[in-house]
Amino acid sequence: MSEAAAAPEKQGSVWEDCLEVLWAPATVFDRSRARGVGMYLLVLTAILAVIIVATKGLLQPYVDANYDMQVIQMAKQTQKPMPAEAVAAGRTAAGYIFLVFAALTPVLSGLLGGLANWGGAKILRVPLTLGRGVFIATLASVPRVLSFLSTAVQGAVLDTSNVTSLFSASLGPARFVDPATTSPAVLGLLASIDVFAVWTIVITAVGVSVVTKTSRSSGWLVSVVAWALVVLLSLVPAALA
Repeated sequence: MSEAAAAPEKQGSVWEDCLEVLWAPATVFDRSRARGVGMYLLVLTAILAVIIVATKGLLQPYVDANYDMQVIQMAKQTQKPMPAEAVAAGRTAAGYIFLVFAALTPVLSGLLGGLANWGGAKILRVPLTLGRGVFIATLASVPRVLSFLSTAVQGAVLDTSNVTSLFSASLGPARFVDPATTSPAVLGLLASIDVFAVWTIVITAVGVSVVTKTSRSSGWLVSVVAWALVVLLSLVPAALA
C-alpha cells in the first residue's frame, strides 16, 4: 500500500499573508496562488488608512515641506509669488489630498504595478495573467505601507524643522539631494531606488516565479522590467515639465 500523500499546507488568512510576505514571500504566494485580490486590497488600504490617521501629526512636517517646495518652484516659473492666505489654504488642502491618496497606495500600486508586471511578463514571454499580476503587485506593496511608518518614526525622533520635502524621509539616495536644485526627473529616479522599493522588487520577483512556476531568474527579469516601466511612466510628467 502506497504511502499517503502529504496534506497540503494550510492556507493562511489575508492578515497573515500580508505580514508573512515580508520575510517568506515564496511560502505566501505558493499557498495563495489561487486567491482573489479584493480582500488584500481592502485589508491593506484599511491598515494604511489607520496608520496615516494615527500618525498624521508626525507626517505633517514632511507634507507641509513638500507643499512649500512646490509653491517655491511654481513662483520661480511664474515669477509671481502666491499670497500668504492662498499658501496657507493650499497647505491645508494638500494635507487632506495627501491623506486620501496615501491611503489608496495599495490600490494604486496594485493596479499600476499589476499592469507593469503583466507588461514585463509579456515582453519576456512569461505566462502571467493580468489578474495574477495585480495580485502579486498588491502583496508586493506591503513594504510601501511600512514606508509610511518609517516616515512617522523619523518625524517622532528627528528634528523636522529643516526638512525640505517628503524625500527628506527617504531611505535612499533621494534623501541626500536638494529638491530645489535637482531635476524632478533625477529626483524621481533616485526616489524609486530606496529600501522599500528594492524590497518591493524582491517580493515581486519571488511572486512571479512562484505563481508562474518559472525560474527565479525569470521572476527577477520580469520584476526589474516592471519596475523600469513604472519608473519611466512616473518620469514622463517630470520630463515634460
